[in-house]
Amino acid sequence: MPTTTSSNIALASVGAVASASSIYSSAYPVEAVNNNQRSGVNWANGGGWNDATINTQPDWVQINFNGTKTIDRVVVYTIQDNYTSPIEPTNSLTFNTYGVTGFTVQGWNGSTWITLATVSGNNLVKRTVSFAAFTTDRIRVNVTGVLDGYSRITEIEAWERRVML
Repeated sequence: MPTTTSSNIALASVGAVASASSIYSSAYPVEAVNNNQRSGVNWANGGGWNDATINTQPDWVQINFNGTKTIDRVVVYTIQDNYTSPIEPTNSLTFNTYGVTGFTVQGWNGSTWITLATVSGNNLVKRTVSFAAFTTDRIRVNVTGVLDGYSRITEIEAWERRVML
């Protein structure tokens, strides 16, 4: 009987590489978005990415995978209000002060970006989006809305589903 497994193929530890439209400073590296540290611990000291263009969106984070993958789910984690003592984000943890309120998830089809999911009115620290399976070698999260001017992301996961026979 076939079984299904999922793996996060956005991790640096499996060869994925992150880049961004801008970086506020070396204290907010884009490499933090795919290091498997979702809570943003050590914010302002490597705990997450912060863009450099206040009150100007969209900003983007791109993750190039280690080869072509088929994904059907992306999880975006944004900074918690209590970033000095963060907890592991749950599906119901909300923010009121900082955080990403709107974004699109796009996949590269070899010649152009295809929008896979659009989120607006978000107040969840951990926001999962599911979509039809899409084969690509990279994704991009375009931040289109924030609460206080800066785009801030602590982690991005991209999930590949495999059926094992």
